[in-house]
Amino acid sequence: MTFTGHLGELRRALVVSSLALLAGMIVGVIFSDFLDRLLRAPIEGLLPAGSDQPVFLGIFEPIFYRLKLGFIGGLVLASPVIFQQLWWFIAPALYPRERRLALPFILLATAFFAGGVTFCYAIILPQAAAFAVAQMTDNTRMILSLQSYLSQSAMFLLAFGLVFETPLLVFALCFLGVVKPSTMARFRKYVLLGAFIVSAIITPTPDAFNQAMVAVPMYLLFELGVLAGRLAVRRRAQGQDPEEKGH
Repeated sequence: MTFTGHLGELRRALVVSSLALLAGMIVGVIFSDFLDRLLRAPIEGLLPAGSDQPVFLGIFEPIFYRLKLGFIGGLVLASPVIFQQLWWFIAPALYPRERRLALPFILLATAFFAGGVTFCYAIILPQAAAFAVAQMTDNTRMILSLQSYLSQSAMFLLAFGLVFETPLLVFALCFLGVVKPSTMARFRKYVLLGAFIVSAIITPTPDAFNQAMVAVPMYLLFELGVLAGRLAVRRRAQGQDPEEKGH
């Protein structure tokens, strides 16, 4: 396919993904009250007396708040379509045997993304909020802006959703022959160190236990990707398509 052809395919994938995101955002806005209650759940009971009523700081903030809630909800709802379009875009570069992995890729990518968001929502957000509130000095009062809280919590949720895609990324690199699983395995000590560095940055609590709760899953996700890559390379070596052998 020519470069112009690739650009046309990319534009199609972006248009379909954008339409799916728009449809999901409409659904998210409709159910924004539910999403609002869901978003506030991790901080319920954490705010001190007199600060437990979140506020808007501008007259138009309620509108933008609902739109942002809808966008976040729409992104989660549209994620299967977005992953499907990503696969559809790269599929022409794959062999027939590799293209048959489309459905597992879409399902696993969606499941890992949802798992990362859920892990952050259930574990990281409550701990981060509790630690932040504990840093308040005496005779101070916190005014919680819903806009600010939404932006910060959304950053955490989406970041963990992407981090949980690590197994698929490692698997894809190994399966496509970009890097060997043995090469990836040799970097495991650096990955482990990097996981703890990242956890120290994104986890506000200074104790080792809470940092390990973030770093260990990240490292295990990497090991899961390496293991899947080894199994895929082994199966690929055992039975290649004639088209692959010719290359």
